[in-house]
Amino acid sequence: MAFHDLQSLSPAAVHALAEVCQAVITGQGTEQPTEREQAMAQELFPALIGFPWPSHAEAQITVGLSGLITTTRQRQEVMQLLTLLAFVEPRLDQAKVQVLARVAAELQVEAAVVADLEQVCRKHVLKAFGDWYRRTFHDLNEDGVVQGYGRFILPMLGLGIDQAHLQRYQALTDAPAGSLGAALHAYYDHNGFPYPGSRKGLPYDYVAIHDVHHVIGGYATDPDGELGVLAFSMGLFPDHALLIALPPLLQFQMGIADPLAGSVAPKLTDQLDAPAFADALQRGAQATGPIRDFHWDFWPWIDRPLAEVRDRLNV
Repeated sequence: MAFHDLQSLSPAAVHALAEVCQAVITGQGTEQPTEREQAMAQELFPALIGFPWPSHAEAQITVGLSGLITTTRQRQEVMQLLTLLAFVEPRLDQAKVQVLARVAAELQVEAAVVADLEQVCRKHVLKAFGDWYRRTFHDLNEDGVVQGYGRFILPMLGLGIDQAHLQRYQALTDAPAGSLGAALHAYYDHNGFPYPGSRKGLPYDYVAIHDVHHVIGGYATDPDGELGVLAFSMGLFPDHALLIALPPLLQFQMGIADPLAGSVAPKLTDQLDAPAFADALQRGAQATGPIRDFHWDFWPWIDRPLAEVRDRLNV
């Protein structure tokens, strides 16, 4: 099922969007797209937009694109599609990224986040990731840079351990069978992951909700599962979808390491299954209820049957 908001686009907007897709995969006509890129554009376009691929689409950014794609949600969903197309092949192409950046600027969707992707193309990897971390700290948790990095580092030194949440996680051993809590306990136990907020764990405010998405969404922790939960989260949080997506996509598709996540996630290439990613993206976009809050307090739901949780949240 396509993105609901894009199914109301005018015929002119649909054609213009196809041309922008073609511009992304060709670097606005400067490169020949690979067979996989062309096939994915023609497959993902109807899957996410809800209209067939036009019989003829020039590789260009239509003048007045922002006047054709007008609502915030439509623009966000367009940028999600274009970002996926830019990552189909396991190489970061500057011409494609420049098209992506131009469209992000015109549609006013996370343009500064995409601009950092241009920095990666210029080999300024630490600068780009540093800015993404700064934005993540501020935009998602209202932390400053020092406070944000402190959340990651201090527990490793035995300071700032989240004792209250640690006790809650330890109590999951007694969660009812078949419940969200039992599934969450099994997730940590099976993977050998430390609890969020513990000495060896990542900060609760940054990773707890990610782990819950793994469980509710049924996503494993292998590369396919991590990319699936990433797409699911993008759909849940469209205001920050590209900020959430770009560092892991670089890590799993381009082999470009996230300086912080590199210690817990491998550098890999060519792991992206674009149609599966699009399915997970739509699944997140269709979810309803408090799961769409980045700071959702899921603990009142912890003893509910997992099937009921999924049903209530439309997952």
